[in-house]
Amino acid sequence: MKINPKNFFGRKLDHLPPHFVNVVIEHTHESHIETMCKWIYEHCSGRYSITKDVIFQNDKTKSVDLVGFEEPGDLTLFVLSGKAQQVN
Repeated sequence: MKINPKNFFGRKLDHLPPHFVNVVIEHTHESHIETMCKWIYEHCSGRYSITKDVIFQNDKTKSVDLVGFEEPGDLTLFVLSGKAQQVN
């Protein structure tokens, strides 16, 4: 088993730092967020964050979740895995 030293300092952040790359996911249930966190923790190696945000589209507001990654490769792996699409 490969030990990830980042696991000792908490990889999940409560905020989205400006240098993170992110993907917007429609607002989802808390159980889906936990499933995403577990998958990210098991398959990705860098720090990540899942935060709530509001976006404006066509004069309307929409509640969304932002999933951000410090490592661009982790974002690519996450999106290609289909986990982002499975939560809706």
